[in-house]
Parts: sequence; C-alpha cells; structure tokens
Amino acid sequence: MKQFFATLILIILLPFGFAEAQTTPPACKITGIVVSGESGEGEEFVTVSIMAGSDIGKAIAKCITGKDGSFSVSIPAVKGSYTLMASYLGKKADPLTFSLEGGESEKKVDTIELFDDVKTLSGVNIVAQKPLVKMDVDKLSYDVTADPDARISNISEILRKVPLVDVDADGNIKMSGTTKFLILQNGRRSSVTRNPREVLRSLPAHLVKNIEVITTPGAKYDAEGIGGIINIVMQPKYEGHLTTIGAALNTLGYNAHAYSTTKIGRFALDGSLSYNRITNPTGEDNTLRENYGSEQQKWLNSTNAQKLKDRTEFANINASYEIDTLRLVTLSLSGMAVQRHMPSWGTTEMLNADRSMAAYSYTRNSTPKNSVVNGTLGLDYQRTSRRNKQRVHTLSYQLYTSPSHDRATTLYSDLVNNTPQDITEEMRLYDNRTNSHNRNTEHTLQYDFTTPVGSRQTFEAGMKYILRNNESTNDVFDAKAMTGNYVLNASRSSHYKNRNDIFGAYLSYVFRGKVFSVMPGLRYEYTYQSIEYLAGAIGSEANYDGHYANLVPSLKLSFTLGKTETLRLEYGMRLSRPSIYYLNPYFNDINPQNISQGNSNLEAERSQSLTATFGKFTRKLNLNLSLSYTFLNDGIERVSHTVGSGGEYFDDRKHFASPGAMYSTFQNIGHTQRTAFNYYLRWNILPKLSCTLNGSVAYLDIEDPAHRLRNNGWMASEYLNLSGRLPADISFSARIGANTRNITLQGSSNSFWSHSFSLSRGFLKEKRLTIGIGTTDPFRKWVRRDIVTEGTNFRNVNHQRYSRQVFGISVSYRLGNLGLSKTRRVTRGINNDDLKREEQ
Repeated sequence: MKQFFATLILIILLPFGFAEAQTTPPACKITGIVVSGESGEGEEFVTVSIMAGSDIGKAIAKCITGKDGSFSVSIPAVKGSYTLMASYLGKKADPLTFSLEGGESEKKVDTIELFDDVKTLSGVNIVAQKPLVKMDVDKLSYDVTADPDARISNISEILRKVPLVDVDADGNIKMSGTTKFLILQNGRRSSVTRNPREVLRSLPAHLVKNIEVITTPGAKYDAEGIGGIINIVMQPKYEGHLTTIGAALNTLGYNAHAYSTTKIGRFALDGSLSYNRITNPTGEDNTLRENYGSEQQKWLNSTNAQKLKDRTEFANINASYEIDTLRLVTLSLSGMAVQRHMPSWGTTEMLNADRSMAAYSYTRNSTPKNSVVNGTLGLDYQRTSRRNKQRVHTLSYQLYTSPSHDRATTLYSDLVNNTPQDITEEMRLYDNRTNSHNRNTEHTLQYDFTTPVGSRQTFEAGMKYILRNNESTNDVFDAKAMTGNYVLNASRSSHYKNRNDIFGAYLSYVFRGKVFSVMPGLRYEYTYQSIEYLAGAIGSEANYDGHYANLVPSLKLSFTLGKTETLRLEYGMRLSRPSIYYLNPYFNDINPQNISQGNSNLEAERSQSLTATFGKFTRKLNLNLSLSYTFLNDGIERVSHTVGSGGEYFDDRKHFASPGAMYSTFQNIGHTQRTAFNYYLRWNILPKLSCTLNGSVAYLDIEDPAHRLRNNGWMASEYLNLSGRLPADISFSARIGANTRNITLQGSSNSFWSHSFSLSRGFLKEKRLTIGIGTTDPFRKWVRRDIVTEGTNFRNVNHQRYSRQVFGISVSYRLGNLGLSKTRRVTRGINNDDLKREEQ
C-alpha cells in the first residue's frame, strides 16, 4: 500500500517536475530605427509589431518608436523567422523579415522606411489626430499633410499656423520677428525665395508635405539669413499618376492651379502651374510732413489715390531618375512671372507755418508698370555608399536668373508757384518717362558629404562656390517745356554692375543620444566684391573692388526631458549681404518730395543670437516656447532726413534735392538688441475640434549713435485659429489675428487686426471633388495704416487706406491614383541663403 501511494504521488508530481526543468528561453532584444522614406529622418510615435513567421494576424510583441525613430522590444530568443511591421496614421512600411538562430541576446534589424499610404488616406476618414509639430536638434517641422485646412488653403495661410512664423494680413512674412530670413523650396532656392509673398499666396497648400523652421542654421548652410530659414518641402512622389486641378473666384480676383505627378519604375516627374490675378479697389495714400527748419515751407501735404492690378504665374517641374540603388540624378526647374500695374494720381502742396499760404502746389499723375521674371535650374547627382547606405556624396549645380523691368510715365499739371525760385527747374517737375532694367544671375557649384560614425554620430563636410552678377540700368527721359519730346537725361540716369565671388567650406558633427544631442559646426566664407559704374552721373572714378572673410561658428544642444518633452539650446552667428536693392546708387527723384538712393559702400551685417526652446508634442497637445536674444552691430537701416533751405547736393554735386524733400538711403549704422518670447499651442480639444494659438512678444532697442537716433519698445503679434469638422463631414476654420505697432529706427506703424472664416466639403468617391467657401474681414471693407517717420529736423506721417475684404469660393478635383513607392530625393542641395531681403 505504501508503494501504491508513493507511486501515485510520483505520478502526480512528475508533470510539475518537468515544468520546473523546462526553463523560460532567454529574451532577445530587437532594436532598429524607423525613418521617413523621403527625408531620412527618424519617425516618432510609430507602432512596431513583431509576428512569428509570416502570420501577421497576431503580434508577439509591440512597441512605440521614440523621438529619434529608434525602438527596442524583447521577444523569446527562439530559432526561426519573424516579420516586423511598422505603421502610423496614413503611413506604412513594407514588411521586414528577419531570423534568429536561437540564443542571441540582441538583434539589430535594417533601417525601416515609412511612406505615406495614399490609398489609405484617400479611402479612410481618419478621426485621430497626430502631432502637427515635431522638434529635432536642428529644426522644427510642421506637418501640412495632417492639417485638414490644407485642402482649401494656400501656403501663405498655412504659414500662419507654423511656430515662430508671422504672416500679416497683407501676406508679409516674418520669422522670429524679422524679415531677415530665407525661404527655400525642397532645400534649394527657387522662385519662392525672391518673391515669397506672391508665390505662396498663389500655390495651394495641399502641394506641401511639411514646413521646416530652422532658427539657427548650422554650418552646412550659408552664413547669410540672419533670422534663419523656412524650408517648404513639397509632396513626395509615388507609383502611378495623380493630377489635381483647381480654381478660386473671389471679390478681388481669381486664380487657377494644377498639379501633376507620375512615377513609372525608376523615373519620376511632377510639376505644378498656378495663375493668380488680383485687382484691388482704389486706395488712398495721404502724407503730412512737418519741416522743423523752415517757416515759409513748413508743412507738406500730399494726397494720392492708387489702384493695383497684379498678375502672377508660377511653374515648377521636378524630375528624378534612379540609375541604380546607389546612384540618383534629379533635375528641377522653376519659374515665375509677375506683372503689376499701379496707376496713381494726386496733389502736393507746401504750406507756411500757419497754413495760410501755399509756397507751391502741383498735380502729379503716374502710370508705373512692373514686370519680374525669374527662373531656377538645378541639377543634382547623389552617390550612396554600397557598404553604408547612410554615407552619401552629393554634387550640385544651380543657375538662377531674375530679370526685372520697370517703366513709368509721370505727368505734372496745375503748377502754382509763390516762391522766387523756379521750382520747375529746381524740383525737375518735367513730364518724364523712366525705363529700368535689373538682372541678377547666379551660378552655384556645391559638394556635400555625409557619413555616420557609429550608430548615433554623423559627420558632414562640404564646399561651395557662388558667382553672382548684378546689373542695373536706370534711364530717365525728360520732356522739358512740355513739348512731348522725351530726351535722355544722363545726369538722372545710372548704369551699374556688381559682382560677387563667394567661396565657402564647412564641417559639422551631430551626436544623437537617447537623452542628449549635440550639433557643433564651423563655416568659413570668403567674398570678393567689385562695383563698376558704366554710365550716368556717377563715373568710373567711383569703381571699387575688395574682399573679406568670415569664420562662422554654431552650436546646438538638445535634451530629452521625457517621452514628449524636449529642451533645445542654440548659439549662432549669421551674416546678411546687401542685395542690389540696397547697393544700387541710382538717385531716384521721380517723386521730387520723396527721394531714395542705394549705397554701394554697404558691408554685410553680422549678428549673434542665443535661443532656448522648449517643446512638448503629444497627440492631444502641441506646445512650443522659445526665448531668444539677438545682438546686431552695423545693421543695414534706412536713414531719412528732410532737406533744408537752399537744397542739398549729393554724389559730388552730381545730384540735387530741393528744400523740403525727404531723402532716404541705407547705411551700416544700426545697433540692434532684440529679446523675444515666441509661443505656439495647438490643443486637440475633441477628436474633430482643435485650437491653435501662435504668437510672440518682443522688446526691440535700435540705435544710430552717429545721427543721434534711437527707438525702442514692445511689439507683439497673435493669431488664434479654431478648426474642425461639422456634421455632414463639413470642415470649418475660423481665424483672428492682431499685431501691435511695428518699430523701426526712425518711427513706427500702427497696430492692426484681421479675421477670416472658411468652410469646405469633399464630394464623390474618395472625396475627389472639394468645394470651399471663405471670407476675410467680412465686417469691414477698409483698413487704415499709419506710418510715422521722425528725424532731427522733420516728422512725417503717412496714412494709407485700402481694402482687404474678400468673399470667395474654391473648387479642386483629383484625377488618377498613386500607389506606394520608394522614390528618393537627394539629401543635400543648393540653398543660397546669403542676401538681405528687400523691404516690404
């Protein structure tokens, strides 16, 4: 009996003994990185699933990628094959198969490339919302494809939602509170670089993938562009063909656009066309100027009316061919044409101190016409290493040309003269015609090299050469004695050439850790400049040539504070070379009371900045806070003064300005300190409702000790946007924006605000047809803008009255379908971000 019970107990306990003997297999840590198939950058919040064998129905392990796209997940170290899947809202990657031999403690898989799943995006109504903003060690990105307003908005309207970017109601763009920045398209100069306001208002936002904001460009970028860089990344290419056409009609004009892309095998081609026409209602421009130095000619009162007709055409073509898996060639062409007709008419009178008598008065009619045509040709060759796919050589060439033509006819009448001088001769109140041609041509050759050093480090180096030629021809034809015969006036004309040879070289290093990232860089730039006067009042004796060199350091630090929080610290030095707009010495006295002239002796601006940025980006909340300090010496500033009694000669008595006229030029005299706080908040209140707040507060102190000029004060801007979906799948957007006064060295402009509303809905299968309606400033037709300019001997107040009220409708239709493709773009390209932009 005892043996029976012992045997029974042994039988009962035997399975447990076997179970105890069968130890759990060791775990194997699977690591890797998920990157964007277009940019090569890490993708955050991607779901990574691992399945045993080819059974994708059941995952044995899952995880979410981190900020840099890396992931780590453990599975049993059992011999066999496994399938890894990576997916995100509207994106997916091809399944990745790997195998284990058994017993491994760690396995690193190949880099996974994530692409937009166009079919999924077209057929599924996605309710969840992903973060629109992503912050990396060197830039901040806004995901336009995830913004529902992109279907019915232009790029300029979407820019208002981008952190650190400010777009006022007139389409003028600022970055970090300044206009001294550069706009690139796919990392290179294009027509949008020189004419951003016109181009970005003409192009629909759905052509854009994301918008990158680089506040402190690293060493690989040119040292130019004091305010930083805005890079507009266009939509990628796919397999198949897709064409989108659209048109809009509003109370100010109309526009039409088309976009088409095709991908067949290794060849890809995409292009876009847009046409925009605007006719503004007649506006008013009134000026009252007080001259402190004269009692007889104390007050200048000028009343003018102006009408604007604007026509803009834009075209862009991109092509790429993959020679094999390692070699890629791309070609890009872009062009833009702008034509403006701005007729104006009005009266000018000069009054004595008590305004009882007019010293003189006259009527002026002018019909200026302006046309600008610019184009860019870019060619890139990219070679990827066979052993290391992250090691890339890129050779690039770019040709940029921008001819412009200005012509105007000015007629004077109703002349009254109560002074002893012959004001017709003194002020040159002759009927005249002006004919101006300006051309900027650039040839750029660039080489870039990037290679990883280990798994978290990257080394970059490159060289660049720019040959830039500027030519300006300004001819004035006078009709003296009102004969109607126009004769060239050489003393009022100018023919001028300016050449720049710029060589640059850079070294940059990036370390991306899980908690800490660092990006130091150093750039060297050498510039040779020559100025040649060909004809006109200024002769060859004023020709000039010279050279200078700059060493430009930069440093960026990034700290990961949590799963969704990042802190970034930046230091940068930037340059801004004056463009022909500032250099051209043409003495423009066509309006004898407002004379302007460039300064060919200007030097490049140099600024230094410190920035601290905090970002928190989740699916519910996007928050970006930035505190910056910028110091600028020898800044290029417009300087104005009123000409005293007896008049004033310029350029060794070659030019003359009459008493009471305001003369303006540019000088390297600005000492600027700017402290700014920028904030961006996007709150996904509900799955179908979100609110965006984008604004800045800054204190500006600007001084010119030589002329005893100084101005300082607070400035602020704020834009609030509410967007979402209504019943019947109707998308809506409501926006209100406001700016306080804008401060300059010698004055300020008043505050203003604007508001807009829009509705849109998709129709037909896959929502191929989209119809939208919208309005801007519906409750007021006229806007008033006051600009005050003050000097030691004058005060000038300019009142402008114009309309921004718009009611409109837009329609777009999508043809064709695209499938997923791994079409590549070069990872480096040319961007000549080295010119100070013209004043707006």
